Amino acid sequence: MIPAIGRVGVAFLDKLYKGKSFIGKKTKESVTFLGNKGYAKSARALDIAATKGNKAIKWTDKAVRKYPKTASAIGGAAAWDIIDND
Repeated sequence: MIPAIGRVGVAFLDKLYKGKSFIGKKTKESVTFLGNKGYAKSARALDIAATKGNKAIKWTDKAVRKYPKTASAIGGAAAWDIIDND
């Protein structure tokens, strides 16, 4: 059972990194588009938001690797909160 959980965790991190890469590419395209259209402040705000989001993903990844049981408990509580209809 433990190896299966490990594979699920590795698959989750793999998807997280692929999603982060995709979002980064599209954000870069959006910033370039906004900059070319003359919306410099909007482009800068989008770039700052993407950078902060990237830092948050890296921090979360480090925290999950350092405290896997706590991360699992938090994820389970969040899932239960979403599923529970009370």
